[in-house]
Amino acid sequence: MKKIFFGVLLVCVLFSCGKKQEKKYSFDGKVQGTYYHIVLYAQDTAGLAQCFDSIFSLVDNSVSLWVEGSTISKVNRGENPVLDSIFIENFQAAQRLYALTEGCMDVSVGVLVKRYGFLKDEQGDISDKEIDSLMAFVGMEKLSIENSHLVKPEGTLIDFNAIAQGYTTDLISRELERRGLKNFLIDVGGEVYAKGLKKNGEKWRIGIETPTKDKDEQRSINTKIDLQDKSIVTSGNYRKYFEKDGKKYSHSINPKTGRPVMDSLLSASVIAPDATTADGLATACMVMGFEKSKDFIKSHKDYSAYLIYADYKGELHTIYIE
Repeated sequence: MKKIFFGVLLVCVLFSCGKKQEKKYSFDGKVQGTYYHIVLYAQDTAGLAQCFDSIFSLVDNSVSLWVEGSTISKVNRGENPVLDSIFIENFQAAQRLYALTEGCMDVSVGVLVKRYGFLKDEQGDISDKEIDSLMAFVGMEKLSIENSHLVKPEGTLIDFNAIAQGYTTDLISRELERRGLKNFLIDVGGEVYAKGLKKNGEKWRIGIETPTKDKDEQRSINTKIDLQDKSIVTSGNYRKYFEKDGKKYSHSINPKTGRPVMDSLLSASVIAPDATTADGLATACMVMGFEKSKDFIKSHKDYSAYLIYADYKGELHTIYIE
């Protein structure tokens, strides 16, 4: 019996001696018109940089409005392409979020986003009559996938910007988990997912930005939170807008009215099990506004949120809802 125990102990010692220690690695770069920052603990990172590049490329070639040959660009041009798996997964996530938010997160608002000029430098006057006419092309209930093709009204434009970067974060997370990694942080343009813990046993620390009066003002941190096995995504109107004739136009379009959102809610940072969901819900909260966002988060226990709003004096307040 002693010989058997000694033999098992020797095997364990030899195995532990031969096993490489995990080290901290970081990957940084620019992608999808923004940045990415990935921190992970692994024995080695062979092929990971190329893997990340491949994921970014696949997502861009499927759902990026800025890539002329992407699947979504072809769909919006009416070419009716065979849909790839990434487009289909984004569409299915959009359908789920559309139902969950009662239409506040709607990827069929592309025609309005384009008309208001958020895609390119095309800002111009838009009348109530024109908005009402464009609303005929908005509504996820009008869209479906049949035999790997998107069925939609002619003139409807799809815009996955509300979930695409969150989806990219989740896609990278899936790959790292497939490789057996258990501790990492992924940040693609602010769409963050934190898995496990840092090497010192602490949770990952994430900062929530303070809204500014001007989109060019210096960035500062409003709140810091600890995150583990969850995602946080912030959506806000204080940096993404354009001004015309002294009026600010929010980049958040209410898909029910066709008008830019005007509300005291300046930013919504939603915490959810995955980044796609957090991304879509953060956008939905900006559409809902402050009061409805509070009610929505309180009634859905899988999510929590930090809401930053301005009172009637213009002073900022931050509340945590769960």
